[in-house]
Amino acid sequence: MRAEKSFVWNATNLSRQLRSSLINLFSAYQARIRIVYLEVSWEELLRRNHSRAANVPEAVIQRMRDRLEVPDLTEAHQVDWVVDS
Repeated sequence: MRAEKSFVWNATNLSRQLRSSLINLFSAYQARIRIVYLEVSWEELLRRNHSRAANVPEAVIQRMRDRLEVPDLTEAHQVDWVVDS
């Protein structure tokens, strides 16, 4: 950020509160903030998880889904929602 170069922060930030700490940091550097929210169906999510070498227990995924707060337009300069089946 100090070098004023574009970068991608790839992370799962389930809640607005988690995202806000990062957004506040980026804003302090006058960064242009873009959130890309990616979503697949529950069935596809489980299929992909089961095909991983080190999968995440389904109960953990369910808890994460229950805590999810989908980003909205007030959180960044740009918010893109990418929904795949």
